[in-house]
Amino acid sequence: MSRAFVKEDDTATAEVERPLVAPHRISPRGLAALRARRAGLTGQEGQEAANERARLDAVIAAAEIVPALTAVPATACFGAVVGVADAEGAEFSVTLVGEHEADPATWHLSCSSPLGRALLGAAIGDIVTWSRPSGRRDLEVVSLSLPETS
Repeated sequence: MSRAFVKEDDTATAEVERPLVAPHRISPRGLAALRARRAGLTGQEGQEAANERARLDAVIAAAEIVPALTAVPATACFGAVVGVADAEGAEFSVTLVGEHEADPATWHLSCSSPLGRALLGAAIGDIVTWSRPSGRRDLEVVSLSLPETS
């Protein structure tokens, strides 16, 4: 007999309710920025503003707050500023943040970005490989520090 004619239990294939936004890590500073952006939309009318308020509400509700670092970490982790140097001696620093705080223009990179993933867990002196679309680039971790507070 064909399975097409067999009635199956409706609960077996019932939709599982999923959150609108997956849980995500964020710093207290990043959460404050999201809340400020949300507050700025209060009173604005229109569907676009309503959609953005709903999106921000969902992001804020799903936030897992990671306390700010109080001491320089031994290895690169969420919230740390990581200084790196390439083989030619060019140096730059990145701050490892959550995806909703990322701002590549200011070198605030998500821990889930290719460079963020490469740096996580690295200690001073470690060589990490940054896989980029334009090719792999080896970087040496030269410093670890706390972000500046403002």
